[in-house]
Amino acid sequence: MKPRILIISPVTPYPVHHGAGSTIYGYILALREVFDIFYVGFCPEQFLRQAQTGLNALCRKAVLFQTPPARRLDAFSRTPFLFSNLQSDDMHREVDRILEEERPDLVQAEYLGMADYAAKARCPRIVRAHVQEWWHYYLNWRRTQGWRTRLGHLFWSLDSVRHNRRTLESFDWVLVTSEEERRRALELAPGARAEALPFMLMDCEQFRPAATPPQQPQILFVGFLPHTPNEEALAYFVREELPLIRNQEPDARLVVVGGGASNFIKGLLHDHDVDYRGYVEDLRDVYQQSRVYVAPINSGGGIRTKIIEAMAAGVPVVCNSFAPLGLGLLPDHHVIVRDTPAESAAAVVRLLRDDGYWGRIRESARIVVENAFSLQRIGPRIQSRYLQFLEGCRQPS
Repeated sequence: MKPRILIISPVTPYPVHHGAGSTIYGYILALREVFDIFYVGFCPEQFLRQAQTGLNALCRKAVLFQTPPARRLDAFSRTPFLFSNLQSDDMHREVDRILEEERPDLVQAEYLGMADYAAKARCPRIVRAHVQEWWHYYLNWRRTQGWRTRLGHLFWSLDSVRHNRRTLESFDWVLVTSEEERRRALELAPGARAEALPFMLMDCEQFRPAATPPQQPQILFVGFLPHTPNEEALAYFVREELPLIRNQEPDARLVVVGGGASNFIKGLLHDHDVDYRGYVEDLRDVYQQSRVYVAPINSGGGIRTKIIEAMAAGVPVVCNSFAPLGLGLLPDHHVIVRDTPAESAAAVVRLLRDDGYWGRIRESARIVVENAFSLQRIGPRIQSRYLQFLEGCRQPS
């Protein structure tokens, strides 16, 4: 009989429409071979039926709830404002019911913001913390312009510090993205039992690079557009970088994939002759046709999982120095990192024109994905480490 694990998530891992969902999806694919999985999470209304069907095939039981509508500012709540949009009384009751009736062997909270759901667990608790949210918002405070925006980022950072520290110290196992993030976790919470494990498991057999370089100068942006950092990044790229690229490559074409675009974004894309395709369930054909993937993300928490997906699919990535934080990638080897519009535009144009350079970048990127993020290669390691952790918890101290 397999041991049982309860996974509590803020986003649905199926269908994969969100970067965070893809990281959870990979772990479910790996862990389902050695665990019976109980899954509880939020899901947008338009995906509820499809998500329930897919997760029923992957998990022993999956219970989905519609995402709470918005953040709520409450000065007396122990939940930071940053995580207030992840609170659901119905989900809390369902998690408590599963804990009482199914008695899982492990409970895993995805993201620091979901940690409070595991408060009543009487078994070992795991939290997968993509990054320390407070640190990213602190960086945002230092990088962004406008006093209101900067004040908001500073408030979110300070509001989260105490919650992050308490969570890191109270969980039995803290899984982070890299050794750098593990060091940061220990600086914040010296007593944390933190370990770096590959955070994203990419099915490298599903994403195969194109046999030859695409000849059309197509640039790709993928992102869940209701997520403010994605909307801001896309607007920045269209206004600041795309005109510079087209000055040198008039035929350059930007394709945007991602559901939930606001009227503002739709108007901006229309005015700049951008091909907006909305939500696309299977991105493989789009990747095959694209020459460059752009990730000008300059704010927000978490890790940019679509960067890894583009690299797996053989599309070179141009981004700024903020976007790949936590991924352990080498600038100008795995991804092209540029921090000004002119430098970024020049890098995109070179990739559009230079087949040899394009091929070298994509080959290095694909190799690091296969070695560090591949479901086929890393999945067995994740299974073994989870079983080892569970066995260690069961033995008398």
